[in-house]
Amino acid sequence: MAFEAILQHQQVKPKRWRRATLVLSVAAHVVALSAALVHSVWQVEEMPMPSLQVTLTAAVPPPPPPPPPAARKASAESRPKTRPVEPKPQELVVPKDKPKEEPKPEAAAEGAVEHGEPEGQTGGQVGGVPGGVVGGVQGAPPPPPPPPKPTGPKMVSPTIGRGQLLIDPNSERYRVKLPLALARTGDTYTALMRMCVSAEGSVTSVQVMKGAGPALDGQFPSVMGRWRYRPLMVDGVPTPFCYLLRYEVSGR
Repeated sequence: MAFEAILQHQQVKPKRWRRATLVLSVAAHVVALSAALVHSVWQVEEMPMPSLQVTLTAAVPPPPPPPPPAARKASAESRPKTRPVEPKPQELVVPKDKPKEEPKPEAAAEGAVEHGEPEGQTGGQVGGVPGGVVGGVQGAPPPPPPPPKPTGPKMVSPTIGRGQLLIDPNSERYRVKLPLALARTGDTYTALMRMCVSAEGSVTSVQVMKGAGPALDGQFPSVMGRWRYRPLMVDGVPTPFCYLLRYEVSGR
């Protein structure tokens, strides 16, 4: 029943004066808004455009070039006065043939002396010395020049080279030692070297021509560099020399 009462209360129609008031208020608002819009449009003032001022500047043109100097006219007085020279005719001269004079015997002899040819002598010999004795013997030719002296060390035989030794090559200080591994095998190792000795008897170079093995070749220059020799005398002068040495090392 309560729900039906609510529905009936909502279906009650509003009164007439309320409707009229609502209509009048709406119409009044519409008129006010229209009047305000018209007034705002009517009262709008035009905004003035801003004034712009543009100034164009240009570079100052360069001054005109100075006028060229006026050409000076040469006066007729300043010019040198020259007279034309007339060419003289050339005269042709015909050369005259002069006869050749035959030289006199005395002049020919003098000319021979001037050119380095000595005067001969009666009874002399061809190739003789000027001022020598007539009929003498022609001199012997000059002796040949002496042979050039050797510049490097003299190469001698191995026997002479070993004979100049002053030390014992088998002593502990002057012999090459085999490593222990090679000494146990009992093999023999041979090397060929070129020994060069100075005039005082000291070793200057040891060149291994044929090696005995890497373990021994490195010892030859250091060990044999201690060797000493007697000076080799050639014509009474100490002379450096070289020789080939065959060196053997064997294990025990």
